[in-house]
Amino acid sequence: MNNETYEFKPLSLMFVEYKSGDLLGFILAWITMLPILYVVSIFTVIIIRRDLTTIFYFFGFLITEFTNFVLKNLIKQPRPYLNEHRSKGSFSKYGMPSDHSQVMFYFSTFFILIVLFRYYISQSKLIQILMKSFLCVIAIFAAVLVAFSRVYLKYHTNEQVIAGSLLGIICGSLWFFIVHTILSKHFHYITTWKISEFLMIRDYTHIPNILLFQYTAERNEARRKNKNN
Repeated sequence: MNNETYEFKPLSLMFVEYKSGDLLGFILAWITMLPILYVVSIFTVIIIRRDLTTIFYFFGFLITEFTNFVLKNLIKQPRPYLNEHRSKGSFSKYGMPSDHSQVMFYFSTFFILIVLFRYYISQSKLIQILMKSFLCVIAIFAAVLVAFSRVYLKYHTNEQVIAGSLLGIICGSLWFFIVHTILSKHFHYITTWKISEFLMIRDYTHIPNILLFQYTAERNEARRKNKNN
């Protein structure tokens, strides 16, 4: 028999610890995974809709992740949990800045700016204001909860979470500005590429309410076919 020993480590992507019997910790352990669920959701939307704004939204996330990785390995500030009796080696040992906080605030900032500057909801000005306000509050609330969960679960210090949150806001704002004012001007040209036509890449930049547009187009097409039959 082979007596060689191996060291095993868990896949840390969805690995979260909380104190046994702590209900709030249990809830926050789920909330802290929101960035991962958000990434999966965006990737799903890309597969289904294939619009350039969402694709570049995802590219911005990759840039944010890379920025966080570089900063963590430059600053090399340890996580607070390294001083406690809990699983070791499941995560990167550096915690400055907080990855989850940075990513979630990037997502929320970019989303809020899209809602404010690009999204059209209703002809009623009051409903427009209320719906946009509601979406923005939900985005901010989700980002704050994720940031709070990282401190509560002792994966990061307050300073690491604040730094990550501020970097996420900066990344989200800068990337939205680049996409909205520079890259979007070339979206129509990008959709004419052979690879874009093959992958059915679309440009919805000038359609303020894509859900209404798709609903109306599909309803009219269904009515037309029903009349022909």
